[in-house]
Amino acid sequence: MKIIYVEQELIIEINRKIIDGWNQRHPEQPEFIDVSRSRLDEVLEIVRQAEDGSNIEEKIITKAAYLLGGLAWAQAFSGANKRTSILSTTIFLRRNGLRFTIPKEQQRELRKMLFDVQEQRDRPRPEIIDKIILYIKENVIPL
Repeated sequence: MKIIYVEQELIIEINRKIIDGWNQRHPEQPEFIDVSRSRLDEVLEIVRQAEDGSNIEEKIITKAAYLLGGLAWAQAFSGANKRTSILSTTIFLRRNGLRFTIPKEQQRELRKMLFDVQEQRDRPRPEIIDKIILYIKENVIPL
């Protein structure tokens, strides 16, 4: 089975739609749309190189964790980085045969992990990525 990645342009479009939706609901607090393509490329390369796991599902989940954490870490967009990372990861997992659901009672835990990874400077720390891997494993099922 070949792993199907999420393209840079799709991630940019996801971010634009999230910010457009925010701006429609909150015209008094507009967010601006801007992207650092080089930071986004950096994340996508990290995702492609991530190879943990002995089977294809483990590899997909590892890559999903690096996508989820990496987009939050890189802050490639002027806003909505964490929301973009969650939606992009959901699409990546779906393209690869897994359904990712975030139970309401676990949303705070996910946001905390994404804030923690965002605080890293050079690269996302492996211990935080390991937590994200476990979180994803607990919340995916085959399509």
